[in-house]
Amino acid sequence: MIFTSKNCTYLHPMIKYYLFLIVFLFTFLLADAQENITILGKVTETETGQAVENVHIKVNQRNIVTKSDIQGNYHIVLRKKKRITLVFSHISYEINYEPINTQKDTIILNIILKKKVESLPIFDVGEEGKPEIVFKSAKINIADYEFYEDKFLFLVYGKRLNKDSEIYLVDENETIISKHFVPGEPVELYTDYLGNVNLICKRAIYRVGIQNDKVSIYELPMDDFNQLIKPIVDTLESTLLFSDFLRQFPRFKYYAFNPEDTSVSVIKEVVHKDMDWKYNFEYHFLNNADKQFAKRMAKRLKGYDKYDVAASMTGFANGFLYETVYAPMFVINDTINIFDHSESKIWKFVDDTVEAGEVSFDYHKPKKKSSWKRQLIMDEVNGKIYAVFLKNGYYYLKQIEASTGKIVAEKKLTFQFVFKLKIKEGYIYYTYKPRQTLQKKFLYKEAF
Repeated sequence: MIFTSKNCTYLHPMIKYYLFLIVFLFTFLLADAQENITILGKVTETETGQAVENVHIKVNQRNIVTKSDIQGNYHIVLRKKKRITLVFSHISYEINYEPINTQKDTIILNIILKKKVESLPIFDVGEEGKPEIVFKSAKINIADYEFYEDKFLFLVYGKRLNKDSEIYLVDENETIISKHFVPGEPVELYTDYLGNVNLICKRAIYRVGIQNDKVSIYELPMDDFNQLIKPIVDTLESTLLFSDFLRQFPRFKYYAFNPEDTSVSVIKEVVHKDMDWKYNFEYHFLNNADKQFAKRMAKRLKGYDKYDVAASMTGFANGFLYETVYAPMFVINDTINIFDHSESKIWKFVDDTVEAGEVSFDYHKPKKKSSWKRQLIMDEVNGKIYAVFLKNGYYYLKQIEASTGKIVAEKKLTFQFVFKLKIKEGYIYYTYKPRQTLQKKFLYKEAF
């Protein structure tokens, strides 16, 4: 959004934009409303055949949907897709991934979980805690990666990312199952709220599909993806959770969209109070002529006021002192948690918009503020939250207990200057290339 007294680039108000978003989503969901699939069954263990209670059952790379009851029974209803992968996880059992490909409306899916082997790790003296190489190659570098069930999707390249990049599907034994060339200049892999992996390129966006262990990609409309997919943060049962965040504004809102009655509710407005005050004060720095121009423009643009126009005219959000709002949302079990780092509070909500309390925290205010990286990572399997810090080139991950806001554990990574941090089932994954060596960029993991 750019305004000057000589020209005007018009940006549709966010209100109109989200009305369009809601209509689009409602149309899509209404057309698919009858296409539901019911999955039910019983979870037992291999050794005794007894029922297993409190098994987390979720759609892969999305929040927990349900749990098994005391008899091991579970029941969920999901929107039908070409492929759904359910993840069955329990602290005492190995994770079970169950892909579902069917056009049936009801499926009985009984699951048998294998007990985790509790044994002392074998290591040489001095080797304890060292990182483990997940994937290495003498020919290719790993630019980015995403988890795909119990496998990986890699964005790889030989010498130059923009020239010879490919998508790899790789299993846990480092076996390359399938490859696909990248037709554009890639930037990153991105998993959306539905758990789909997308390849973001500079001039195009592609959906990465896996069918019979074969990688395929197809192009998505870039504008539709950026406007209709990326703003959606997560889902909670059938409700879509999204935000109207734009980096140039020091405030934004989280919303809940209910497709059954097409209602939209505000969950929480997040405000960076210090930046908001400075943002509004930009108007007073204008000369009289520009103030009048800001007032006229505000009347023409519904949804914006003279302060919005003034801040755009002065380029406030592009200044080196400007700090964006950082308040990520995580759905942990059935509770919405908004980590508001401006107010130093975790706001909690149930049933979409019902306030369920607040928790204060101060982990983001260490002695040296520069060490806080303004980044939280969620372990998608167990729902644990980790804050990222950096000191002397080493990353420190601190586990944050969402119920108290306190740091309950801390881990310093072994190597300096690692990239692409992700966490899954208690393991920290990252890419790393030792400096001043011929080694390619490998994927590592180390236990938290």
